[in-house]
Amino acid sequence: MNKMIIAIGLCVLSSLSDYALANEGERPNIIIILADDLGYGDCGAFNPQSKIKTPHIDQLAEEGMSFTDAHSASTTCTPSRYGLLTGTNPCRTGVLNTLLKTGHPIIDADEYTVADFLKSQNYQTHMVGKWHLGFEMDKTKNKKAFDLSQDLLGGPVDCGFDYFYGVHSSVSASPMFYIKNRQAIGRPEVIVEADKINGSGKKSKFKIQLAQGMALENISPDLCADAVRLIKEYAKSDQEQPFFLYYASTIPHQPWVPSAEFKGKSGLGVYADFVMQFDDEVGQINQALKDTGLDNNTILIFTSDNGPGPGASRNMEEQGHGSTGILRGMKSDAWEGGHRVPFIAKWPHRIKAGTQNQAIINATDLFATFAALLKVNLARLSPHAAPDSVSFLETLLDADKKFKRPAMINGRHAIRKGDWKLVSIAKHSDAAKLKPSDFKLFNLAEDISEKSELTQENPERLSELYKEFIDFANERKLK
Repeated sequence: MNKMIIAIGLCVLSSLSDYALANEGERPNIIIILADDLGYGDCGAFNPQSKIKTPHIDQLAEEGMSFTDAHSASTTCTPSRYGLLTGTNPCRTGVLNTLLKTGHPIIDADEYTVADFLKSQNYQTHMVGKWHLGFEMDKTKNKKAFDLSQDLLGGPVDCGFDYFYGVHSSVSASPMFYIKNRQAIGRPEVIVEADKINGSGKKSKFKIQLAQGMALENISPDLCADAVRLIKEYAKSDQEQPFFLYYASTIPHQPWVPSAEFKGKSGLGVYADFVMQFDDEVGQINQALKDTGLDNNTILIFTSDNGPGPGASRNMEEQGHGSTGILRGMKSDAWEGGHRVPFIAKWPHRIKAGTQNQAIINATDLFATFAALLKVNLARLSPHAAPDSVSFLETLLDADKKFKRPAMINGRHAIRKGDWKLVSIAKHSDAAKLKPSDFKLFNLAEDISEKSELTQENPERLSELYKEFIDFANERKLK
């Protein structure tokens, strides 16, 4: 079903009493702040032993609800963002970072996004920051490249957003230039060098081609300033439409290039400085909501796209800080450190401040949660919309209400159901070809660090989870 048919269906459904919003006051503004490679242990609100000071994130936790068992849609950038925006587990469609090399957008024209949905519900939809889901590229030459003389197609404004200001990928991805809606701003003509630190701690240099007027250390401040500007301008408008902002920060992904204000501020090295800069971004957006009076009618969500990279984990380990806390693994791993991420939701007077919630949730679940909030039945609308999204609205509004999420796939080769997790270390194998002997079983309620496997003691549990995993793998329709 294409987006136009779905949009028409949504407009019809929203006019019916079954779907119509019970109260216009229940149309809150929605803001999502997504960190880039921030670890579960990098925030004091989720890791009391954290050595990095994150006062603004900690304050947000005091003002909202912290989910201690929240998960990104995947363990790396591209699939994680795809899952958040589409409500589809990227394993279902085979979305990996490597798909960017095809030169095609990752989100197909007929895939429905949360921005499409909110736009159909009369929301203004804005995105600022890192896209990382591809644009149509020039494929006439040996190497696929951007044609900056033409509109860049397949990006945010072709996926439901009214407005986009940001960058196509991580700041490390050359060439680097700003994009406004579909237009590139400037031409990448300046070559700069940046440091890269790998998992062994080895530092190397790499080159990035930048547009005139850009500086690596100014990219994140520029993007954050635009997000704050949007909030302030909306507050001054007639506000007839509710407001949706997806702010995808470029921090703390490498290269670690903190602005002058944050260089050396942590006393723990450049990565920690960069995390503190991101924390300040969270504070700027939260404060902008308060200053403009939008705070009370805005759901503010903060989370991360996956766990910390190998270089960050190694770098901070040397400082006596665990970027994943007590969790095993890091970015790209199916272990908890790869996808269990900080998650805070704030909505004054609706979400109880200063609460913790142990419900298992996934970034894919935001789509269905917003639909439930707006009283739109996605299942009736289309069986293809957000297939892996499960609303956690009830427990979001009342932590005492239990939320039992169906089994979810974590990373490429792990499945979680309740306290139990089945994980394979054969991370590069075809999921459908894995055998029970390729997996290890853990009880996360007793062993959150995944140190003691229980495969031999629980053969029936292993069989149950393995069957669900293989059934999912056999249902996939890969891009």
